[in-house]
Amino acid sequence: MLCRSFLAISLLALALGLVPVLAGCSDDDGWEAGGDSDSDSDSDSDSDSDTDSDTDSDTDSDTDSDSDTDTEWDTDEVCDRWNGDRADMSEGSWSGSVSGCVQGDISSTGRENALKLVNLYRWLAGLPAVSHSAYNNNHAQACSLLMDANNSLSHYPPASWTCYTADGSTGAGASNISTTPGVQGVDLYMVDPGNTSTLGHRRWILSNSLGPIGLGSTDSYSCMKVLGGSGSAGASWTAWPSPGVVPLEAFSPDSVSWTSMDNTGWTVQSDSINLSGANVSITAGSVNKPMTVTNLAGNYGSTYAISMIPQGWDAEANTTYEVEITGISPTISYLVHVTDCP
Repeated sequence: MLCRSFLAISLLALALGLVPVLAGCSDDDGWEAGGDSDSDSDSDSDSDSDTDSDTDSDTDSDTDSDSDTDTEWDTDEVCDRWNGDRADMSEGSWSGSVSGCVQGDISSTGRENALKLVNLYRWLAGLPAVSHSAYNNNHAQACSLLMDANNSLSHYPPASWTCYTADGSTGAGASNISTTPGVQGVDLYMVDPGNTSTLGHRRWILSNSLGPIGLGSTDSYSCMKVLGGSGSAGASWTAWPSPGVVPLEAFSPDSVSWTSMDNTGWTVQSDSINLSGANVSITAGSVNKPMTVTNLAGNYGSTYAISMIPQGWDAEANTTYEVEITGISPTISYLVHVTDCP
């Protein structure tokens, strides 16, 4: 029932016309598509409840400067890839219409730009690129029309919905879904506001099993089919922000400027390491950076996951954060170097 409770909040946010809304479901809800388990969390990004915003002037900020004198960071490579892959953020054009329930399709520009962003985030996280397929794209496109025609989000669309089709229903049950077009949706999924108990949209994009995916979009709704993947990345664990160089702009992309990953949480996910007993320490230089650690619901793109929400501070450029996770086997330790990629 987790998906249903999140969905109710999501739809309330949508009705109030507040901010872009995401939705998804977990394996535990029993939905299956193509023999695979269900998609990620329903998120209500209904309000930017940035409780940390008025505490960002952390008194430790003067001591957060990058003290990693023994490490050389290849910031140019990361910034070149970040800026290059985001040079064209156009959504493309939709050939369909809600009137008459014409599914149509999103132009190749919009679909390829969305895929490029998915693979940009996966590259930063050290994961292999994924492709899309015509079969999955059809489900995602039918799902997008269904959401748009009913001005609502649901993974359980009733047959009474306008423009209902079996393909649309299949896509709805197997996708990340958003009240934004497809390209903007990728950034929104990665920040993942409103999903404090799952951060599932992000976890599906960073999943070992992802791919090939399906990408569909109208002018105002989009679906990303993430279930049924045959990927085998095999990462023991994946963190976001990831080890190594991470653009500051990834914490709050332009299209999601009303919130930040520092508000929604940093994450570590794994299919093999039980993170439920994790103790987390994050430092910048010699300064401890307090976090609230939460065990996230299982089976949203990974078997296990935790979130780590900064308390009273935000990530800063030219700063290296050392993350150490103990109380698990094996322990996890890595460095995140935040850089500005203007």
